[in-house]
Amino acid sequence: MQKQLKPTFKMYILIAILCFVFAELQTAATETDTTQIIEIGGIKQYISISGEAPGKPVLFYLHGGPGTAVSAHKDVVTGELEKYFTVVHWDQRGSGKTLKQNETAPPPTFDQMNKDAEEILHFICKRFTTDKIIVLANSWGTLPALHLAQYYPEKIRALIAVSPVVSNLRSQQTTLELLQHYFNMQENGKAIQQLAAVKVPYSGAEQMLIQYRWESVYNGELMSDDQFDQLLGYFQHWEKMWFPLYSELYKSDLETSSGSIKCPVYFIVGKKDLTTYFKITESYFYKLEAPEKKLFWLEDVGHNIPGFATDKMQKTIISDIVPRLNLSGTNK
Repeated sequence: MQKQLKPTFKMYILIAILCFVFAELQTAATETDTTQIIEIGGIKQYISISGEAPGKPVLFYLHGGPGTAVSAHKDVVTGELEKYFTVVHWDQRGSGKTLKQNETAPPPTFDQMNKDAEEILHFICKRFTTDKIIVLANSWGTLPALHLAQYYPEKIRALIAVSPVVSNLRSQQTTLELLQHYFNMQENGKAIQQLAAVKVPYSGAEQMLIQYRWESVYNGELMSDDQFDQLLGYFQHWEKMWFPLYSELYKSDLETSSGSIKCPVYFIVGKKDLTTYFKITESYFYKLEAPEKKLFWLEDVGHNIPGFATDKMQKTIISDIVPRLNLSGTNK
């Protein structure tokens, strides 16, 4: 009769190590988390790719700003979406890790950013051997995203526009008038005095911040003088790179330039968004022609949805938009 071997402590340790290694190999086989530096628009640009399983449909995230890349905290912004998609984040020209690769590059133009987005779109389709991708864009990022949807609808399974910029000029004018009326009624002398100095189009970053300050107060979020001064330093630094491009946005009005898009379009909008005034967004949405479209409202939410309401944004996409996309689980 063969003698039965009793497991020793060392054998238990070896089994535990083998199990751990096997689990790690399984995870490596089913998860994607990588970064790349690629040549786009004649410069080196940074992308990151994340997802829980290869072969999932590809979702391309276009961040806002301009100039505020989110790839450094992508797990917060799109972490839940990685269960359903392979998520590609791109640090746009002049932003994040792309800026670190090209610190002496000239300030971007609107036309150049659109061309960069086109190159990235073609790169993603080739990289993942896919015919169509989902585009998720926030604020400023909705402008290059809408450009892609207009010129390459055959490559866009759906456009999800969060806090879209319909008309910078009309939004700011409408909001300024609303704030001036409100604070006059409130007899708030400080707000009245500061808002009287704001002119649309803005002449600089300080006027932008003044209006944003009183938008925040109107929505119930106080901003102290110290907080204002700290933010002003950031906005003045941002202004050096981005204000020329930001000024270009005043020439853009989607209601007169983008009446029809030949791919499904979904808007996610905050009911308290005064930065891209929500009623102007709503008006454009109902005029927009698309094969399928739907507007999703987020209650008690302002403009910066990925920053302050990312859970609501991702839940809306997963619960209400994913079922509409008829995804097969592959990237084809």
